[in-house]
Amino acid sequence: MGTLSDLSKLVLLSEKGAFKNNNVYEGSFNITGLAVAGLNQVVFTVPLARVPDLVSALLNGPTDTVYGSDPRPGNAWFKKGAIWVLGNDAGAGYTNYPTPWIPEVTISGANAIIKLTYVQQFVANLSLTSTPFSYRILDYSVF
Repeated sequence: MGTLSDLSKLVLLSEKGAFKNNNVYEGSFNITGLAVAGLNQVVFTVPLARVPDLVSALLNGPTDTVYGSDPRPGNAWFKKGAIWVLGNDAGAGYTNYPTPWIPEVTISGANAIIKLTYVQQFVANLSLTSTPFSYRILDYSVF
């Protein structure tokens, strides 16, 4: 057999590198506090060992268990979706009210910023049930 000079005819050649995993960051945070009428945001920072070339972020958190309005299974890893947190304001008539917090993961220097946003379209002060969510951030490079 001769040597292969046209690599475009191969499906896979394991001798050639494609992606290198530099680091995997895993952990969790809790969404807690108060949700009020209008825009609500919480921000968490994940320090990274270095400024990444490329990242892939996955999150894991509860789905809507009250009304079943979210088709995602509970405690499933996802890239797009919501983390559902229960809120309470019994005086305003809200008990175990599900609030969808939409995550956005961005990179700023050597930090991953996880911002969760919930827009409340009614007037009440919901006391949020402390709800944990997990993250998995993969830092990788092309080589």
